[in-house]
Amino acid sequence: MQNSYKQQTGQSVLIIAFALVALVALLALVVDAGNAYVQRRQIQNAMDSGAQAGALAFAQGKNSDQINAAIVKFVSANGVNPSDVLAYYVVQDASRNNLVARDNTIASYLGETRTTINYGGATPLPIVGVQVEGNKIFPTYFAGVVGVKQMPAGGASAAYAAGGACTGSGLFPIAIDTRTFPIDVDTGVKTVRYEEDYPTQTYTLYQRTSDAAVFGSSSNFGWVAWRGATSLTDASVASDMNNTESGVSGKWTVSETLKADTRVTAGTNIQAALASRVSGSKPSVVVVPVYDQFAGSSSSGNANYRIIGFARLHIISYTFTATDKYIVAKFQRWVDPVAEGGCTNFGVGSVKVRPPISTQRALVGSIKLQKLTLTQTTATTAHVPVDVVNVIDISGSMGDQWGGGNTTTKLTSAKNALKSFNSNLRPDLGDKAALVTYPTTTAYSPDVNDGSYSYNCESGGSTSSHYWGRVRSGLVSSPNITGTGSSSIRTMIDGLSASGYTPIAGGLKRGRETVLGSGRNPNAVAVIIFASDGMTNVRLNGHITGYDGRGTAPTCNQPAEQDALDQANIAKGDTNPADYKPDTLIFTIAIGTDFNPALLQAIATPATDPAKPYYFRATDAATMATIYQQISQRVQQIGTETCQIITSEAFASGALVTVRYPNGTTRTVTTTSNGEFVLTGADLVDGTYTIVSASVTINGITYNVFTDGLGGPALGSSPTVTVGIASGTYRTDLFLKTGTTPSCGN
Repeated sequence: MQNSYKQQTGQSVLIIAFALVALVALLALVVDAGNAYVQRRQIQNAMDSGAQAGALAFAQGKNSDQINAAIVKFVSANGVNPSDVLAYYVVQDASRNNLVARDNTIASYLGETRTTINYGGATPLPIVGVQVEGNKIFPTYFAGVVGVKQMPAGGASAAYAAGGACTGSGLFPIAIDTRTFPIDVDTGVKTVRYEEDYPTQTYTLYQRTSDAAVFGSSSNFGWVAWRGATSLTDASVASDMNNTESGVSGKWTVSETLKADTRVTAGTNIQAALASRVSGSKPSVVVVPVYDQFAGSSSSGNANYRIIGFARLHIISYTFTATDKYIVAKFQRWVDPVAEGGCTNFGVGSVKVRPPISTQRALVGSIKLQKLTLTQTTATTAHVPVDVVNVIDISGSMGDQWGGGNTTTKLTSAKNALKSFNSNLRPDLGDKAALVTYPTTTAYSPDVNDGSYSYNCESGGSTSSHYWGRVRSGLVSSPNITGTGSSSIRTMIDGLSASGYTPIAGGLKRGRETVLGSGRNPNAVAVIIFASDGMTNVRLNGHITGYDGRGTAPTCNQPAEQDALDQANIAKGDTNPADYKPDTLIFTIAIGTDFNPALLQAIATPATDPAKPYYFRATDAATMATIYQQISQRVQQIGTETCQIITSEAFASGALVTVRYPNGTTRTVTTTSNGEFVLTGADLVDGTYTIVSASVTINGITYNVFTDGLGGPALGSSPTVTVGIASGTYRTDLFLKTGTTPSCGN
């Protein structure tokens, strides 16, 4: 019994010993876990206060050393060693994503006063805030018993101060002196009387007429010019005033300099532009740059104002005489920054702390396709009537000769071919004809002229000239087709002359509206015969792009091409009415050698029989005559061509999309019912992504060719998307078409 008792006593000691260890470990968990929470809360408080202090110092225009000193002061006061803390500027990219500029800490800028940073590329990004990150190591209490003698704690915080905007656009071409608004000695911010609070308060802005360093009643505003301007005149300043809302100023950033000229006289043009603002025919509230320095000499053409901020003014009145030159305005507000941040101390209202920025990216795409639907009718040898509209290019280049010894102009050849074509129609069997030409100016167009506008593709400027298509004759029958009277199409053709730009979209729009409009025979086949010798360079709204129409079209001209494709796609659809037949058949004829064959091929109706094309090329006068003769025979036998195609826009639902990542790996995803695909994840790094392929099969037709727009020419290479260093969603729109045209016999 005694030995048994000793054994039990020894076992109890072991059990108690193990229990004590467990209790100590549990105590360590409770006490040290609570301590860890306190330490994390302390360092987070330090990061929050440091970020707030840094953002406020930045908004007050202090340099990097002063900003860093403010951060150090507050993190130290919260019990964190400054040597364990890193502070960075927060910048904003063009997509308004905020990101931490980790290339350099704030302290490394060595006392510089900065508003932008060249981070992640050559384009300066505006600074909008401050991010502070820190760590600390603290000792444990009881956890050392189980081998954990120290524990880490970390925190980070981003802060933004509501200050003045770093960038401005849609600007009115005057710059006002920052001293117009004095700085309060107590708060260090500018004092202004806002129109909302002081509805009768006005500011008188006197024109600067000298390069001398003056301010006050003698000078606190000046006329300015935008990028690319070589001089300032009464006319150029007025033009910029009238085109302010169209964005003619471009985008400007704090610290940039504006071209100035104190010799400008506010003549009739400037005063008329100001009158439109005062009267309310144009917006009376405008955004103007604020400057803090005038430098250079107007006489040598290098005078400039340095931008310090942007203000929103309400123009009330103006006076420009030999002795008085001023504008009276009310102050509405400083232009808000695009994010919680700013570049100038124009009334800092608050500093707000936000969670630290983490990089989360998404690559999102939308895929649409030009869907083809085969439709087959019953063949007939009986004559099927046709409604035909000839749409002919009469731009300036149509007045050129064919060359190669042929002195006949392209337009003369086109006139002869058109008259011959019309003579082959059968009005006695129901055929009708119409005539549309392009270009024409607004004087002949029912479209609304929206006044002066700007263009900037290859060449830039502004104009009030608009170019459209013109309906010369609606659908008519004999004798108005081939007669000699003033209302006959033949007489109209004889009177055509060549001049102007090439609005292909406008010509197609007028052609479609004419062949499907008044006088249409619902039992006839609608046909558009579209001929052009040039490169489109006019948008559907009549605006020229700035491309001169020679050589390969630049990317900036693509919207004009897409406008043309859109009009063609509408005409080749089935909407007017929906009868399971294409609304129109489109023949296209490329005249000469200087044209865009891919665009004209895409405009034409897809050919289901290679022997019966819809796209032709006329290289000389004889070929042109032959082409129109062939088409005239085709339309007379249109009842035998039973296999046709309806084109429509559709989402690429269920398409397989393969994307190559910057590191060379690929990933394949499937699009949703609305053609969307999404790529996310930690491996979605910044860099260039290539859409290797996209493919979907619908009703036996495979769509796998990337195009430059809906129904457009095939792209020469796989599309790419650049994902930036910033967090956020990077989006791209893609378009597909089939690589082969199906036929009803397939």
